[in-house]
Amino acid sequence: MRKIETDVLLKSEGNIPIEIIRASYSWQEILLNNLPFIVTIVIISVAAFVTYRSNRASVEAQNKIASKSRQEEHENKISEFRHIWLQEVRETSSELIQVIHECQYFTKKNNSYHEVAKNVANEDNKMILEKNIEAMESSFNSLIAKRSEFYKKEAKLKLLFKKGDNEVIKLFSLLQSVKQTIGSDDIDSLDDEIIENITNELQIVLKTEWEVTKNRTWLKTHNKKIKPTV
Repeated sequence: MRKIETDVLLKSEGNIPIEIIRASYSWQEILLNNLPFIVTIVIISVAAFVTYRSNRASVEAQNKIASKSRQEEHENKISEFRHIWLQEVRETSSELIQVIHECQYFTKKNNSYHEVAKNVANEDNKMILEKNIEAMESSFNSLIAKRSEFYKKEAKLKLLFKKGDNEVIKLFSLLQSVKQTIGSDDIDSLDDEIIENITNELQIVLKTEWEVTKNRTWLKTHNKKIKPTV
C-alpha cells in the first residue's frame, strides 16, 4: 500500500484508491484561510453604508434648503402683496375723500338753486327762473354722477377688506352716514368734520395694517440673520 501526503490523505494499492480521508479544519483555520475575503466583504459593506448615509444626509440637506427657499419666497410674495394692497387702500381712500367733498358741494349747490327757484317764483321773474332751472339741472346731474362715483369708491374700499373686519367697522359706519346725506335737503354747508373723522379713522386702519406688514418683514429679515446653534 502506498500513501500520498497532501491536504487530502489518499491510500491506494497499486492504481486503485482504497480509501479517501478528507482532513478536517477548525473554525479558526477556516477564518484565517478566508480572512482576505471576509475583510473585503466588510470593507465593501462599510463603504456602502457610509455612501448611503452620506447621500441621505445630502438629500435631506437639499430638501431643507428647498423647503426654506419656498417658505421665504412665499413670505416675500405675501409682503409684496401687502405693500401693493396698502397702496391701493391709500389711493382709494384719498379718492373717496375727494368724492365725499364733491358730493357735499353739489348737494349744497343744488339746495341753493332750489331756494333761488322758490324766491324767483314768488317774484315772477321768468328769465332768472329759467337760468336758475338750467343751472339747477346741471348741478343735479353733477350730483348724480358724483354719488355714483361715491358708491363705486366705497364698494372698492369694502372689497379691499374682509367682511366683518372689526378694524373697519367704525370707518364704514362713518361712510354710511355720509351716504345718507348725499342729496339731502338739510345740507346747506360743507361738513369738514365728517371728512376729518373719516380721514382720522383711515389713518388708524392704515397704521395698524402697516405695523403688521412691517413686523412680518422684520421677522423675516431677523430670522435670516440668526444662525441655529448646535
